[in-house]
Amino acid sequence: MAQVKVGPKLENRFLSLGEPAIVVSPEQGTSANNSWLNSRGFVVALILLGIGLRIVPILQNRNLWIDEAMIALNLVERSASGLLEPLSWNQGAPVGFLLASKATITLFGASEWVLRLFPFVVSVLGLIGFAWLVRRMLPGSSGTLALALMAINPVLISYTAECKQYAIDAAIAIGLFTAAFGLLHGEGGLRRFLVLALSGAAAVWFSHPAAFVLGGIGTALFLEAAYNHDRQRMLMCSATIGCWLASFAACYLLTLQHLGNNQYLLDYWAGHFLPLPNSPGAIAWLVDHFFAFFAYPGGLGGTEFKIGGIAALLCLVGIGNFWRDRWPVAVALVVPALLALLASGVHKYPFAGRLLLFLVPLMLLAVARGVSAIVASLHPTQPFAARLIVGLLLLAPLVETYQRFKRPRRHEQITEVLAELRSRVQPGDKVYLYYNAAPAFTFYTRDEAFPVAVTVGSEFRQHRTGYRDELREFAGEPRVWVVFSHPYLSEESLIRAYAESLGDCQEEIHRTGTAAYRYDFRTVKP
Repeated sequence: MAQVKVGPKLENRFLSLGEPAIVVSPEQGTSANNSWLNSRGFVVALILLGIGLRIVPILQNRNLWIDEAMIALNLVERSASGLLEPLSWNQGAPVGFLLASKATITLFGASEWVLRLFPFVVSVLGLIGFAWLVRRMLPGSSGTLALALMAINPVLISYTAECKQYAIDAAIAIGLFTAAFGLLHGEGGLRRFLVLALSGAAAVWFSHPAAFVLGGIGTALFLEAAYNHDRQRMLMCSATIGCWLASFAACYLLTLQHLGNNQYLLDYWAGHFLPLPNSPGAIAWLVDHFFAFFAYPGGLGGTEFKIGGIAALLCLVGIGNFWRDRWPVAVALVVPALLALLASGVHKYPFAGRLLLFLVPLMLLAVARGVSAIVASLHPTQPFAARLIVGLLLLAPLVETYQRFKRPRRHEQITEVLAELRSRVQPGDKVYLYYNAAPAFTFYTRDEAFPVAVTVGSEFRQHRTGYRDELREFAGEPRVWVVFSHPYLSEESLIRAYAESLGDCQEEIHRTGTAAYRYDFRTVKP
């Protein structure tokens, strides 16, 4: 089938009109334009679906889980200027996110939905921006597929409704690519560079990994300008990158430099720093983390339909097609991941889990582009196989999203246990609080002190008999409540076993992710 080759001037004209910057055959272009999948109404419906799915976790009225509670305590206990200092509870978050959240709770109070409001609003804006972006970067209905995958992504939906910055990371990555779109597709102009310079300078204050995304965009723009020997464009690229670097340097000196020296965080993420290239497990580590990314936080692993491996291959095909269509776009998509890997190699940024959520929109662009290429090859002779690939890609995250709605992760209803506990405690009762329950307990009792003495336990993951020794301190007490929330692995069962070896369990209170048990320790053995 003959291809239509578009000259640079005509291509720029199409770009200025907002058409997709992809060369397609006449038949592809006609069918794509006439397809209901590409209609404005269907795109709006997908956006509304994505917004609706993101509202569901907020309506579930979940208590703050441990990480949210630790951030929330910093927000409610500190002034705005205090948020510029190293955070308590071994937390780290962009100062822009912290100040915006502080302003929100100052206006509306510190309820759960208010604490989650700023990430939710930014995430919705990111979804709308993604809809704009995919209709210009991807051919035919592949843009609609990318938007659908973004709308139903279970991990993005989950973090949209949390008082954490990770959904904002993804939205800012989208915003930066939106700001850079014209430049990445060969357009110029001082205004475009100015918008990108200011957007990037602001982004690093709201998202730590925005620096990686800017690194990808800046590398792509500068390399293209150098390749074309365009001195004026090189100068504008240099000035733009200089603006980003100045802003990042100020942000680093003011708020970031202490994070890289936090030993607790370094130990927590110890397995997710890129090993040295000459170490035996380096290749295995790379392969494992590459495929793991598509499952989490990519949201394409699936709990019932394991599609992560196929998605990874489609992503590689998509990157290859982006390179063929316009190599600066491929560079801008790939370099952020490479920079994140490099940062993990020097133990500055773990390459795993929620910290990679900023890469998910870029990955979805590549996956959808790969689907477009594979389906175009398969459809004439194997239409069922083409439809099956698309169907599984959509079904896997959709099923996982449904399952997460039924059994939300990070669901810890400690307020219900505390309310029941307040009604049952008697004067003289003792409370032993499991160490991971301390942040949420502290947040939810900050305005009304608990009526009896509370002892916060310590962490003994390496020496677990320490939990038994702490419980022995209550020897002879007739009423000791042991309260759990966010138990680590089997620690709740272990501590309960220690407690039952020291006394009898008299009462139990159970709620989602939280529990309390009353023991009689008058029969403690020496």
